[in-house]
Amino acid sequence: MKIALAPLQGFTDLVFRRAFAKYIGGIDQFYTPFLVLQKGDELRTSHRREVEPNVEENLVPQFIGNSLKEFIFFRDYLIDLGYKKMNWNLGCPFPMLVKKKKGSGLLPFPDLIEEILSGGLDDRIELSVKMRIGYDSSDELGAVLSVLNQFKIAEIIVHPRLGKQLYKGEVDLKAFEQAMVLSKHPITYNGDINSLEDFQRCLEQFPSLESIMIGRGLLKDVFLAKKIKGEDISSSQERLDLLEKIHGEIYDSYDSYLSGDTQILSKLKPIWEYFASNFNNERKVYKAIKKAGSIKKYNAAVAFAFQQGAKD
Repeated sequence: MKIALAPLQGFTDLVFRRAFAKYIGGIDQFYTPFLVLQKGDELRTSHRREVEPNVEENLVPQFIGNSLKEFIFFRDYLIDLGYKKMNWNLGCPFPMLVKKKKGSGLLPFPDLIEEILSGGLDDRIELSVKMRIGYDSSDELGAVLSVLNQFKIAEIIVHPRLGKQLYKGEVDLKAFEQAMVLSKHPITYNGDINSLEDFQRCLEQFPSLESIMIGRGLLKDVFLAKKIKGEDISSSQERLDLLEKIHGEIYDSYDSYLSGDTQILSKLKPIWEYFASNFNNERKVYKAIKKAGSIKKYNAAVAFAFQQGAKD
């Protein structure tokens, strides 16, 4: 089973990905949180940092856009950096982007998707697509897949929710099954895999599935990919040591280029919304982290977390 780490804005940045790969592993493919052009056709420094330090062999940069101009910009930019793969985000449900016909907001407009692909694809770089089953209705799925079937697409990653659902409600597994039937391209499953049991249920329903993408589930249980691959870390102390190493690496990396408690804490504290689930007494752990208003108090809260021990 091929396992990818989903691109999560504010969580799976360069710092997190490198620490995860170094100490945890089990991931076959990493994706950057989406790159987006600002006014004046510029990329933020933070976005450039995601892709420019060096080309990681198992990293796929993701971009978001709704025009041929944007598609070509990212295509050429990534080719110049030496990348061989890129991913187009047709799944983001954030209302501000949806209103601009970006992310899942582009799904009701298959003609525009076709226009962009017709003028933008280039054999020098492989394209994959990450998408929802529609924005307003899963009836949109067939039209989008019909367009994608006309082009050379390496992979389609399907999160079986509507864009308008955001991350609420149930996944629509019937729509995902329909995607597997209708698509000429390999389909990857993404959505609500938070445990080994979730993965096993998914595989029972879709036995031909060869790849999955996991997001928040891998933050809640950083060893989930290894469990799926039968490489579980059996010792509680060993898991705790690895959690300490990955956190230490993330902490030191942010500390090296950010200045002041506020900046550093703005990067570190959000991770614990999910990372706390790796520890016993996770609610108390997260509450202590949330209350920390200084690096000194944050470090005390982290020490408290590690005193609780790693979950089995």
